[in-house]
Amino acid sequence: MTVPAYLAGRFTYLSEAAWCQLVEEGRISCNGVICGLATTVARGDTIRCDMPDFGTPEVNLDYRIVYQDDWLLAVNKPAGLRVHSGGKFVNANLIYHLRHVRQPPYPEVNLVNRLDADTSGLVLLARDKTVLSQLMQQFANGSVVKRYLAVVSGRPSPAASTINLPIGPVKGARVPRYEVNGAQGKAAVTHYQILRELTDNFTLLELKPESGRTHQLRVHMAAMGHPIVGDALYTMNDDDYLDWLRNPSTQSGIKRQALHSHQLQFFHPVQQTTCSLTAPLAPDIAQFINDVTTTD
Repeated sequence: MTVPAYLAGRFTYLSEAAWCQLVEEGRISCNGVICGLATTVARGDTIRCDMPDFGTPEVNLDYRIVYQDDWLLAVNKPAGLRVHSGGKFVNANLIYHLRHVRQPPYPEVNLVNRLDADTSGLVLLARDKTVLSQLMQQFANGSVVKRYLAVVSGRPSPAASTINLPIGPVKGARVPRYEVNGAQGKAAVTHYQILRELTDNFTLLELKPESGRTHQLRVHMAAMGHPIVGDALYTMNDDDYLDWLRNPSTQSGIKRQALHSHQLQFFHPVQQTTCSLTAPLAPDIAQFINDVTTTD
């Protein structure tokens, strides 16, 4: 594929048109030679880009601290906010804002768990390195109970079940994504239960992942034929998804995947008690549910 097409698929924070503009400005080279728009890329090539200075992108910083003590901090993160830096979001993310911008700041915090930028809900942070290590071990060994709320397409059957399907990266995809991969994937287990039948087309589920694979809930529900509503990445092919990135449109009445980290239950390493945290359903998902049920 061409260099702009490759870069747009690999580094999705810029559109293909924006990468083309950088090529035309002579900012991108392939194996030491300045690229043209028709330059193609092959495995083993080295691509370099002299990136211009970007303005800070607009992000949703309307997060709420739902719990804090001397060792922990828990945040209800909105959709549209990355938890850590990446590309032009080096200063426009949750961890940077907590450490350097929020008043009072929390310069000592580190992420215990992560959510996709467009997944809302609970993010747990540690204020102590020892506590961080202990909590990350709890997540790794599956002792943390995680409950998500999701609106999915259709009506899963049976009403409650377990999805046990290994997950791995899609090889050769222009857009980094994951898939069920029995040969090379890593074990992934998700429990689901129907909470409410919204319409014939939409269902509200509780999802409980035992493992913590990247995009696990999104991949598992798509593999079951009931993708999470609004999830463009797992309901489109690469070309359509890249077109959507250039000209974003609302998917099924909501602007992002209708997935929310609702509850976390873990053992507090210092207080030696079980800690259970809850974040109410995000307003845009609640509004979507209200709209479809009212219309129906």
